[in-house]
Amino acid sequence: MAFYSSFGAAGEVTGSCHLLEVKHLKVLIDCGLFQGKEEYLNEEEFGFDPTEIDYLIVTHSHLDHIGRIPLLVKKGFNKKIISTKATFELAKLMLNNAAVILQEKEKPLYSENDVQKALSLFGTFLDYNQSFELEEGVNISFKNAGHILGSATLKVDYFEDSMNKSVVFSGDIGQKERLITSSIDLWEDSNYVFLESTYGDRIHKNLNISVEAFRENIINVINKGGVVVLPSFALERTQEILYILKKMSDDNLLNNVPVFLDAPLAINVTKLFIKYSSLLNVELKNLIAEGENPFNFKELNISYTKEESLEINKVSGAKIIIAGSGMCEGGRVKYHLLKYLQSSQNLIMFVGFQVQGTLGRKILDGQRLIEIENSEVNVSAQIRSIDGFSAHADQKDLISFIKDLKNIFCIYLIHGDEKKLEIFKDKINKELEDKVHIVKFKERIYI
Repeated sequence: MAFYSSFGAAGEVTGSCHLLEVKHLKVLIDCGLFQGKEEYLNEEEFGFDPTEIDYLIVTHSHLDHIGRIPLLVKKGFNKKIISTKATFELAKLMLNNAAVILQEKEKPLYSENDVQKALSLFGTFLDYNQSFELEEGVNISFKNAGHILGSATLKVDYFEDSMNKSVVFSGDIGQKERLITSSIDLWEDSNYVFLESTYGDRIHKNLNISVEAFRENIINVINKGGVVVLPSFALERTQEILYILKKMSDDNLLNNVPVFLDAPLAINVTKLFIKYSSLLNVELKNLIAEGENPFNFKELNISYTKEESLEINKVSGAKIIIAGSGMCEGGRVKYHLLKYLQSSQNLIMFVGFQVQGTLGRKILDGQRLIEIENSEVNVSAQIRSIDGFSAHADQKDLISFIKDLKNIFCIYLIHGDEKKLEIFKDKINKELEDKVHIVKFKERIYI
């Protein structure tokens, strides 16, 4: 008998962790950090015995999908971790950075030594459309999720109850239209689908409209001598921003205004985008093949060290600062917010999802007095959010992912807020007439 159990991203959008019990195997799909208001869950026990897990399969390298892997290892997991090679290389950067940040907490979840032990378990790399046998009668395969560099959707084929069955785990899937990464590759059939539903309640703005809004906001502020602060996620979003700014530079729209990439993690991640250029879209692959770097331009300044970061504020006049973290929970962006939030001449522009309870969400929701590094700050700067860059599929794209799948028995909705899940469930019922179930935290389901 095969069973699925949820230990994260059920009724919330972080902490992805899914257990599949099939034949004699216990297979874990992702093991991510809880963030925002669910952060306290990181301190709780997993709900299963890590020493009994036979395989961990990683869909992609966002922290809400990999951030508790070192904790899993710390608690006794010591078997193979399966991923794409790009996901592994990104995970090295993301987890080492996470360990450093966690050391600032009173009770860190894990140490840098735990990260190294976890990374040593990677090494079974699976290409897209390649099959791998976990044991006789249980095979897995990946397809491109179109979400971030190296991201994958997972299919597990198994023989159970005298019949062949299959289950697809979407991980996180991307929009059909992307700026830099290649688009999603769809499955043809599956009996069960565990589908992320982060934006199952809405349709994203057109990407071109979002890019134009981004450009207009930048130009309006720098032409008036203001400062633009972009809290940005190191993985994918920073590279998208750099590519847009490069195009603006090529069109002479930046007017030689300095752009500072003040995020060591993002700097290192960007190097991997060049290394794995085969995973990018055709436009960027062609640029790189011609010897051009799509993430570099004449106004760009790299601030790697703390000393270089501090020098940014000595530069007077208009400037653009890209700094992590994307939700303003750590990293160098807090320092820049302290300095630039209090002037109406400046702009804080969010280009990614802000989880409830994070500093970024508080600013975006219009809180006029916030606390940063034990200092109270009055928010006078302009606040904008550009939503169309999301790496997550919207309702239309999610429907496309499942509408042509053959032999579906049930669709299980995960990775979404409860209200959004209900809206999406109703949409699927009406449009596709498929059986849909909203997964509950720690629910165990026979499949």
